[in-house]
Amino acid sequence: MFIALLILCIAVFGYLLHVLVKPEKY
Repeated sequence: MFIALLILCIAVFGYLLHVLVKPEKY
């Protein structure tokens, strides 16, 4: 149960990181 929340948090963090890095790769 807690693991699912952790995975979700990591997924959101990764998404935010990707969005921040995307402009540079564009």
